[in-house]
Amino acid sequence: MWIEKLPWCFLIHCIWLGVMGVDASSWTAEVPSSVSGLQGSCIVIPCSFNYPEPKINPSEFTGIWFKDTYEVIYHPDSSNAITDYRGRTELVGNLRQKNCSLRIDPLHHSDKGPFTFRIEIKDYNKASYTKHRVSIAVSSSPDPPSLSVREEVKVGEVVSASCSVSHSCPSDPPLLTWSHSGTPSIQSRQQTNSQWEETLTLTFRSSIADNNQPLVCTAAYKGGMTVSSSKTINVKYAPVDVMVEGVSSVKEGDTVELRCSSDSNPAAHSYRWHNSRGPLPTTGPTLTLENVTRLTEALYCTAINTEGQVPSSPLNLNVEYPPEIKVGSACTSDISMVTCLCIVDSEPPSTVEWSLPAGHLPSTRVEMHGSVAMVTLKRALGFSETVHCHANNTQGNATLSFTVPTNDKMFMLYVSIGITAFVVVIILIPMSACLLTKKGGRSHSDQPVTSMQDMDAAKCASSDPSTLRKKQKDTSSEINTNYYTNDHLYSNMEAEEDDPCECYGGDDAVYGNM
Repeated sequence: MWIEKLPWCFLIHCIWLGVMGVDASSWTAEVPSSVSGLQGSCIVIPCSFNYPEPKINPSEFTGIWFKDTYEVIYHPDSSNAITDYRGRTELVGNLRQKNCSLRIDPLHHSDKGPFTFRIEIKDYNKASYTKHRVSIAVSSSPDPPSLSVREEVKVGEVVSASCSVSHSCPSDPPLLTWSHSGTPSIQSRQQTNSQWEETLTLTFRSSIADNNQPLVCTAAYKGGMTVSSSKTINVKYAPVDVMVEGVSSVKEGDTVELRCSSDSNPAAHSYRWHNSRGPLPTTGPTLTLENVTRLTEALYCTAINTEGQVPSSPLNLNVEYPPEIKVGSACTSDISMVTCLCIVDSEPPSTVEWSLPAGHLPSTRVEMHGSVAMVTLKRALGFSETVHCHANNTQGNATLSFTVPTNDKMFMLYVSIGITAFVVVIILIPMSACLLTKKGGRSHSDQPVTSMQDMDAAKCASSDPSTLRKKQKDTSSEINTNYYTNDHLYSNMEAEEDDPCECYGGDDAVYGNM
């Protein structure tokens, strides 16, 4: 009767011990004494067993796992397992191949064990491997990934980085990701003590942007837990973004300090300064220019480190100075218009205005050529005798006055030109008449010019030449009468008696004795 009051599990345990005692040397199992797993993830307990070979092949195997309190945590019929383990345990090994591996998913913090495997072979025998128990070390957080990467590289080199984690859940390994783009490669392999290793390798070409930036690998486990590891890469590169820094504008005559800046790894250890004419006697990162003028040339600097040397783009200083009205500024005029040009050199560009004593005048045209302004004024002649050009900027001002030709002065000019032209005409007319006269009649000291004209007219009237020739002779005679009254003027000139009306052509000797 007392036997009936014993717990049923205790009776089963006694039976198992009896079975094991029958032939203990042939009923063996191999399991690790302890395995590690992450709470919330899964765990697989590796297990293999052996038994004495029966004379006939067994037809059915039943594998059972139980706790040391003889509570069943796995049974093919889940109703035989205690409630806490129903649906969480699974036999993943093939019993016919003597594999008794057990999976627990998800793993609870209370799943510490120890656990024991039991085999039941139908129509043969059954045994519990109580001497081969396994315990579980449940952790609440995973270990960080292990990183391997060369931490100092040159820009442009290929980098290979690997990230590895150990885990106990081969069916749902952790998801590994890198913070950097590149070509990934995944690899899984089984380790000892029921652990697996997951490795993600990444290859990429290093750039300046990678310098001093963390390379992060993150592992995301089943159950939602994540953990990361990182390493910082030191990328060496020659100077980039080399530039001359300083004030953008400076007054002429001031002193200015300029600095050469760059981005490089390692930092630049020396500098060179130069302009278009050659190097400047400065090797440091700063350059001081005294008494800056508007003629100061563009400046360059070169930054140098162990990886190379790179020049900057030019810096053109904006030198400010007051207006200067240049040579070439003047007023000119034609018959009816006055044009005034004012040439102003200044920085910043000046405001240029024209004025009369009575007020301002609007400019006709403004042309800009760098720092030089060319301002034109066009007005009708006679508006004033004086006009002023005013130039003004932030650095100062300048004024130049121009004398403009007036109407009275131009009138006198025109009168002078007219008188001169008239005198020239008066002189040229008799000379032309002389040229037209080839031969003339002989004059007599006791005969007036008018008798000579009458006689010539009579000869011309009785002759046969055309009327045109008569008109020509008459015209020549009139010209002689009007401007030459001394009959001795032609005293040495002779005319041919056979043609006294001939007026054109003739001997060049007509003037020989004049």
